[in-house]
Amino acid sequence: VTFDPKAGYMYVQFESLKNGFIDDVEFAVIDEKTNQVEVRSSSRLGYLDYGVNSRRLNYLAKALRVWGWDAPGVDLKTHRGYADENGLKF
Repeated sequence: VTFDPKAGYMYVQFESLKNGFIDDVEFAVIDEKTNQVEVRSSSRLGYLDYGVNSRRLNYLAKALRVWGWDAPGVDLKTHRGYADENGLKF
């Protein structure tokens, strides 16, 4: 975990239980006045993740919104390439 509160940035690694794959997740405060934050999750290996990163991002975004942050999730209707590559239905 890397955390720099002055810069409004946090980096975290998630490891899958089954295969030990590492995903990188970043949080960046875009605007403190409006509580706008961006969250990014990316697989280190390949480009297929079978929807793991979108589910993680949506989970984290929902939790952040409960605390008053403006954190958009992943809408598969606007991320059709990601949905198609990973065999996800939107």
